[in-house]
Amino acid sequence: MKGKLLICLCLLIGLIGTATAQSSTLTGKVTDSNGTPLPGVSVLVKGTGQGATTEADGTFRITAPANAKIGISYIGFLSQEITVGNRSTLNVTLSEDTRQLEEVVVSGLATTVKRSNLANAVTRLDSKDLTGTTTPVTTDGALQGKIAGANIVANSSVPGGGFNLQFRGVSTLGASASQPLFIVDGVYIDNGQYGNGRSAANKAAAGSSASPQDNNANRLADLNPDDIESVEVLKGSSAAAIYGTRANAGVVIITTKRGKGGKTTVSFGQDIGFSKALSYYGGADWTEQKLTDYFAPGDIPLLRAARANGTYTNWEKVMYGGTGAIRNSRLGITGGNEKTKFYVNGSISDETGIIKNTGFQRYSIRANVDHKLTNWLDFSINSNYIVSNNDRGWTGNDNSYVNYGYSLPYTKPYANLYPDANGNYPDNISGVGENPLAIRDRAVNNQKNNRVLQGFTVNARAINTAKSSLTFRINGGLDYQNGFATVLLPADLQSQRQEANPGFAQDTRTEVFNSNVQVSAIYTHALMDGRLNLTSSAGAVRLYKYLRSNYVRGTGLPAGVSNPSRGKVIDGFVEYQNNTDVGVFAQQDANYEDKIIGSVGIRFDKSTLNSEFDRFYAFPRAALAVNAARFGTWAGSKISQLKFRVAYGQTAGLPTFGTTYSQLQVVGVGGLGGLVPSTVLGNVTIQPERATELEYGIDFGLFNNRITGEFTLYNKKVFDLIQPLTTAPTTGVTSTQINAADLTNRGLEFSLGADVVRSENFKWFIQPIFWYNRSKITRLEIPERLTGGFGATFGQWRVKGPDADGTTYSPTEIVGQPRTLPATDPNFARSWTSYGDAQPKYELSLNNRITFLKNFEFSALLNYRHKFTVVSLTRLLWDEGGNTSDWSETDDLGNDGSTPNGIYRQGANGIDEGSGKPKPGANPNIYSFLKLREAALYYRVPTPVLKRAFGSVVSNVRVGISGNNLLRWTDYTAGYDPENSNFGSLALGAGVDLGSTPAVRRMMFHIAVDF
Repeated sequence: MKGKLLICLCLLIGLIGTATAQSSTLTGKVTDSNGTPLPGVSVLVKGTGQGATTEADGTFRITAPANAKIGISYIGFLSQEITVGNRSTLNVTLSEDTRQLEEVVVSGLATTVKRSNLANAVTRLDSKDLTGTTTPVTTDGALQGKIAGANIVANSSVPGGGFNLQFRGVSTLGASASQPLFIVDGVYIDNGQYGNGRSAANKAAAGSSASPQDNNANRLADLNPDDIESVEVLKGSSAAAIYGTRANAGVVIITTKRGKGGKTTVSFGQDIGFSKALSYYGGADWTEQKLTDYFAPGDIPLLRAARANGTYTNWEKVMYGGTGAIRNSRLGITGGNEKTKFYVNGSISDETGIIKNTGFQRYSIRANVDHKLTNWLDFSINSNYIVSNNDRGWTGNDNSYVNYGYSLPYTKPYANLYPDANGNYPDNISGVGENPLAIRDRAVNNQKNNRVLQGFTVNARAINTAKSSLTFRINGGLDYQNGFATVLLPADLQSQRQEANPGFAQDTRTEVFNSNVQVSAIYTHALMDGRLNLTSSAGAVRLYKYLRSNYVRGTGLPAGVSNPSRGKVIDGFVEYQNNTDVGVFAQQDANYEDKIIGSVGIRFDKSTLNSEFDRFYAFPRAALAVNAARFGTWAGSKISQLKFRVAYGQTAGLPTFGTTYSQLQVVGVGGLGGLVPSTVLGNVTIQPERATELEYGIDFGLFNNRITGEFTLYNKKVFDLIQPLTTAPTTGVTSTQINAADLTNRGLEFSLGADVVRSENFKWFIQPIFWYNRSKITRLEIPERLTGGFGATFGQWRVKGPDADGTTYSPTEIVGQPRTLPATDPNFARSWTSYGDAQPKYELSLNNRITFLKNFEFSALLNYRHKFTVVSLTRLLWDEGGNTSDWSETDDLGNDGSTPNGIYRQGANGIDEGSGKPKPGANPNIYSFLKLREAALYYRVPTPVLKRAFGSVVSNVRVGISGNNLLRWTDYTAGYDPENSNFGSLALGAGVDLGSTPAVRRMMFHIAVDF
């Protein structure tokens, strides 16, 4: 055996030596259109795994066979393919790629493909798209309006983020993950929202461990957006199939920045800005007649006194009229040599809210290192440590009138809310609600988080010849979070004095550990003189998650005590979760001269969240792209690209933890502990929710890609959706979860990019994006049900199966009172008034980027959302309190002309017969909006000016001003902003506007310096 191995090794060495003997050394230099050297450019011998990267001065050296084709590529520039011939020197100039057609995107778990050859509609945002216009507060907020097929809604306007991300419609009806899977540098990260007890403190929900009304931030807020090189969004199952059982809601792949080698560069950036409320809602005038006719005549002396002594106050503006301060500082170092490249970046982000004592701070340090041990072995290490501190304030739903959004609508402008000389806050005389200043200044809702992200990749090339390569790769990492949350309502607050045990304190600890490891092999082989390139990949994946959450809650606190363990009544809860997923995958890719590109693959997954732990579920995928413009010369110079593509794939969504179990509850019996069965029955036959998607489209480029477009149609079907089955009382249980529903999502996505003007001193790039989605429930094996919101009086989401005549309904349809049939009708129970759909009819974005006088750049992003229904109770609160800005007017739809709007709207419900529109009461209505989400103006100091001023010390200076959420045009009159969402990341029912705060406009000044 040893002899045979020795012979094989000698043969391999001989083959390599022969190949080397027929090769020659090629040197050269790569620059941009201005003649500036480009370090880190990839120089690759086509059809092989041989290559090099350029040095700091743009030079390279590579060994290549005679007449070989050399591929030269660099992120942000158009790639080139050049035949060497007999040359020994090759100097190349790369042009900027405004379309990103040559950039490499994910095509599998271990493979990539050029964007121009991609068979799926994958949205890719680079660092310029994310932070090039304005510095976002959080990464999830930077995605709004930039992704076709995405519906992204903010849960709150307070600093620290909190977004609901939905790609291509509804992927679950609430029993599986509604948010996409996030992967950062190969590490599967956790983006959960974990309960902190706030909703229990204000009685929005009893809550044990978690509630969607806790108003938490997404943990994606921990990532520093400035660290991100690119974000790739796999919106549907056809693109995400290779990720298997966690990919029903889509996959977001985040790649952070890396060292490019060459000269060590030190970069410093500073953002300074402020934020203000975009609009206010109240402001009604109060008169003695108003008090006499509709409210409390006994308050007239208070009104007179307040006007006389100048204490008549708009408390809404006192609470929301503050100016938030924004400060972002970052310092990065990048560089390296041929063997080792590094990127190190530290940042501090600090934003205070428009509400006093709200804010978000994030401290982040990242180090990415790439090292080449030998010609056949290299590794990468990605390390990120983050500390965040978030004061969330008190907004959103509330049943105790603690939250600002509840108490302010009832607070009269003649009331006194300021503390006396001893710091004692007076009670709110409204009779409804707390003194909002006392809550703002003394109540606590704080979240702290320590987080470590650690990733690694090791590549070992066993074969690396002119025609073939074999690489073994192991990669993965961990995501560890240690969170601390504090909620406190002091015992002497107005609202607490009414409680049996005044004072509420809760200390919550949440520990989350995610790990993943992947082993794969990638084999490439070139046939037909390099015209046909095959890539085969296969491997195995293991994912593990551990969650430990516990809290101590105390009520009945002594004065001045915030420790929950000192309460009169002490409650606690501990929750443990752990689950493991295992998958194996294989994929075959083929590329014939960039003309025909095909891919087939399959993944098999098993998970401990499924009822059958050891059962593998199969997830196939296939894709085909045909670049018609590359066949012959028929396209001429006008058609640069014409690609037809079609793709198919399957994914799944796992049941939530505990669905398969019938749990036991602890009770006390005669002073002893005991166990009783839960009234919720587990289901040992539950299956994962599964989705299939067929996607097809056309990509085109005209006039040397001066105009590019992407048109996509998709049909996504989701099967075996998990639904609650209400059981008969005689069974002894109340409900169980079963696979009982199917739905479809069909939609269209279209994007266009055009260089309207392209000259030396003026460039104008414009990019419109259009998309829509339609969801329908095609099967439901339980009776229809309403979910979300606050009952049919105010509107709820209806989950309804097809009618006997085949009529289907959207899962995001919102229905409510009044009934449309008499009580004697057998269909009375289902005769709701339909108020519209929470999904918009369509969405449109328009991105503009203008470069003028060579060094100035202006950019702006407009986003329009057309006709979607909002469940809003905000106006009802302000009407009841008498503070709506138009309370005394009489111009609302259907008003008799004499009743104040604020009185009329409290009784209005249903559809107006004259206009066919919903009456302007507390029932839902249909709205649209247009927002200027981002705008910026930057100036880059010319290089000659810098050289005269600083010599070679400073290489780049960029200054600018920007704004976020600058302008808004909307017909929304029922609250502060139609994008508000009270219920976090719920699949259904998230779009409720209740007790919200104003949307926030941010303005910032930026400076970036490279040394």
